[in-house]
Amino acid sequence: MKPLFPLAIFLIIASNAFAWQQPTSTPSDLKVLQAGKFALSKAEYEKLVLGFDRVSGATVTGASVHAQQSGQDVGRLLALVSEAQKRGIDKDQAMQSLMRVRGYTILANALLADLEKQMKKDEAGTRALWASEKHNYVQVDARHILIRYQGVKVEKSGLKGLNRTEAQAKAAAVALHEKLMKQGVDFAATAKANSDDETNSQLGGVLPTFTRGMMMSEFEVAAFNLPNGGISEPIKTVYGYHIVQVVNRGPMPFEKVRAALENMRARKLYDEIGTSGVELSDSYFKK
Repeated sequence: MKPLFPLAIFLIIASNAFAWQQPTSTPSDLKVLQAGKFALSKAEYEKLVLGFDRVSGATVTGASVHAQQSGQDVGRLLALVSEAQKRGIDKDQAMQSLMRVRGYTILANALLADLEKQMKKDEAGTRALWASEKHNYVQVDARHILIRYQGVKVEKSGLKGLNRTEAQAKAAAVALHEKLMKQGVDFAATAKANSDDETNSQLGGVLPTFTRGMMMSEFEVAAFNLPNGGISEPIKTVYGYHIVQVVNRGPMPFEKVRAALENMRARKLYDEIGTSGVELSDSYFKK
């Protein structure tokens, strides 16, 4: 069921309803909406609907194909608020406290958004953070060879390798690893000829670039510990036995992590602001 209206907008309107109770209209700025005791001029309506524009997509101006629906949404809300005020709900102490606290929360969230905008303008500061955090933002380009056996996890039936026993699969993986390490055979060619992973065997076992948390833990341990060009011993996962070759492991490009770093900087400053200058009375807040 679609919400009656965005809660944030209700709280803003309800906590500031006095501003709309006595609207004034002039011949040059005629009333465009009437709902309950609210009568809004064009300027008043367009000022109010800015809140809807951020939360629910209501149009700011009447010059839009969606204007009528926007007006109905705003009018419905004001009619409901008008009735709530008529019943004195807005005078209830608990409701006033709730509206005040929710208003504070909205403002605090707006501060975080403002801090994020601030960080977007400070590329030098974000690049400095990136330089110190590169070790936490690492990506891997790798290849693998998959050897399946009966009972492994598969997306569909009839795939290659499901007629092997686990012992046969392990023996096959060990034999391939020995060829790769001792005979120096080409990894890509070996993957094309032997891998059971149909999605990438013909690409030489090439996997999409990945970061921490995107692969199975057993696979990830090898990928993030092998040197570039290194080849793992056979690794068992729920999909079978894998042999992994790390093609390249290095820091993620700045532009790929920029948004995350900007958010990290904004939240750090946000937390600092939220904890600085806060004092509690020991006589009231007993430890």
